[in-house]
Amino acid sequence: MSYNLTLQCGCLVYIACDPRTAVAHARIIERRDPGCRVRKHEVGLRLSLWEIVTYLGEIVPDPEHRPVPRGKPAREVVTQAGARPAAGSEVTRT
Repeated sequence: MSYNLTLQCGCLVYIACDPRTAVAHARIIERRDPGCRVRKHEVGLRLSLWEIVTYLGEIVPDPEHRPVPRGKPAREVVTQAGARPAAGSEVTRT
């Protein structure tokens, strides 16, 4: 398994993963963007994981994005310790 990831600077990183464990074992710069200002980004250079995560952390989240729920949330009623639930109310324990 392999992936291509475009960093915020525009450089393209090839990420190779072990097919059994899905753990990335190689992260290599495939193409350097002409507008990239990071001197260290040279074609063929191996990147460490924290260098990629640093770039992902610089991405500003979109304030208009609203997460979509992926299933029906479980109902849960929280009561104080030792208190009994009111008649007819549900208590779900997880």
